[in-house]
Amino acid sequence: MRRIILVSLFLSAFSMKIFGQGYGEKYSLEERAQMQTEWMKENLQLNDSQLLKIEALNLEYALKMEKIKGLDGNLSKLKAARKTSDEKDTKLKQLLNSEQFEFYQDKRKELRKKGMEMAKEQKKQGGLYHLTSNLKTYKS
Repeated sequence: MRRIILVSLFLSAFSMKIFGQGYGEKYSLEERAQMQTEWMKENLQLNDSQLLKIEALNLEYALKMEKIKGLDGNLSKLKAARKTSDEKDTKLKQLLNSEQFEFYQDKRKELRKKGMEMAKEQKKQGGLYHLTSNLKTYKS
């Protein structure tokens, strides 16, 4: 159970970093949303209409994820982050074509797999402290 929570927290925290390379707290939520948008523009070949809508969506959900940080308890944060992520995916599915959304989902699956691998490695090396310290150096 602890491992599942740790991996889920990692993935939740990493969801804001999904399209960047370890930029963590040094960027504002607006900058993080913009980085996500840029990644999506380049990798999903967004058209102008999609770009405007996704830019607004990324900012909206960056704000929601930022609010989640203030919740008490890791489980509460995890549940809220999952719900928020699912809501965003539902909206993205409406904005993207099937190939774009499939590519986006594939990249998320890759991140989850990497997250599981990192969690296993961190468990071997001593747990959460090492996991959080390595988040800062992790490159996707």
